[in-house]
Amino acid sequence: MNAAAFRNLTWKLNWWRQSELEGALLLGRMVRTAEDGALVARLTRHAAEEAGHSLIWAEVIEQLGLPHVGISRSYQSFYLRHSGPPASMLEVLCFTQIFERRVHTRFTQELRDPETPDAARQAYQRMLEDEKGHLAWVAEWLRNRHGATDCIERYRDIDRTVFSELLPWENRLWEIPGLGREAEEAVVSAA
Repeated sequence: MNAAAFRNLTWKLNWWRQSELEGALLLGRMVRTAEDGALVARLTRHAAEEAGHSLIWAEVIEQLGLPHVGISRSYQSFYLRHSGPPASMLEVLCFTQIFERRVHTRFTQELRDPETPDAARQAYQRMLEDEKGHLAWVAEWLRNRHGATDCIERYRDIDRTVFSELLPWENRLWEIPGLGREAEEAVVSAA
């Protein structure tokens, strides 16, 4: 792997790791506001799986011999810049549904890339299976909820905006202002 590909992979996998962890924390906080046992169980399971995904990325990073990069801004933080913090369970789950769809699309694209290392490929495959379950239960919960259609559309618009903003940085994440508390010298020297 050349130095540019090594650097990009390092940043990308560290960003996935941090974004999965922040998703877990958000869903875990929502357990406190859930009003029925079934929702508590779903949120808890979903949060645990997201935390597990963060651990998978940490293990892949280690297995591939990539350096740790301290990420200051998750992918989700770019949504929040446009929406503000979600104010209700409905907003959190609409945000989650749209975000999980984006993750599913991105991870599917990563799997198609012949340059994706086997360890990362296995992680993407495992997470895509989990994402199917996440998308299903959240869609079920949102079905027929008052305001869900408008809220989903709002987050869909935000998702398009965020994706458009971040796409030019796709192969140079380290240049996104405020993204990392990086030890860039370590990333460059490890390559």
